[in-house]
Amino acid sequence: MEIKKSFFKPNKLFDFSPHPYDIGNPFGFWHKYEDNHFLKKVYKVNEDDFDLFYKYHLSYSLNNDVCTEEVFFIKVWEIVNDRIKHLKAKDPYSSSHGRYVFWIEKLQQFQKYLNCIDQWNARPSHLVIAEKEEIIQKQKQEIEALQARWDNVKGYEVSQKIWIKQGYLPTVIDLFKQIEKLELPSGGNLLKYDHQVAYPRMISKYFAHAGNEILVETLRNYYVVKKDDIPVKGTSIHSEHKLFKIVPIKETKK
Repeated sequence: MEIKKSFFKPNKLFDFSPHPYDIGNPFGFWHKYEDNHFLKKVYKVNEDDFDLFYKYHLSYSLNNDVCTEEVFFIKVWEIVNDRIKHLKAKDPYSSSHGRYVFWIEKLQQFQKYLNCIDQWNARPSHLVIAEKEEIIQKQKQEIEALQARWDNVKGYEVSQKIWIKQGYLPTVIDLFKQIEKLELPSGGNLLKYDHQVAYPRMISKYFAHAGNEILVETLRNYYVVKKDDIPVKGTSIHSEHKLFKIVPIKETKK
């Protein structure tokens, strides 16, 4: 009589130092209960090692022509699912109830892992459909949230940018740099900002240089780290472009 091949890598006969993922015992009288021995290993495996554990036995099945990858998945999923149902039907007032609860939770964790690797949608159709419906609902909510954000952003869009005359981009930047330094009569700066990129982004978004887009990176060359008021790198504004001077009506406090 031909012995049915095991789906899972068994403990070799009289091997008392097997691989920790091998199932069964060294005496070999357990093979018709391989599902029980497989699940006993699941209870002991850490959640982070589920993938290693699963693939260890999958490799054994594939290398020994026991089954295909899809059939192996279905076999494992059904064993786990049937055992969860069996344990849930146990008497909740049994002295072993605490152990049953632990096993159920462990199997549910492993089943969650299995659900994530079901590339064939091999689980019962109602579960796959319910899972996909949940994903669709989440995606709809994300789309609605993104649409709401976009609708809000559109209120700040402009149909036509403010044109800067050809060659006078540095002049406009010089004006913004003067605005940055304005102080109130009561003391303190009129405007404050935390990031050097704030003005480049604003100018790029709302201004055009002779009808052409102004890249943020081009503008950032004017907003670089300075040492003693001298740019360490980047682009300086030459004196011929400094055509205007913004001055306060009243003297600010010193």
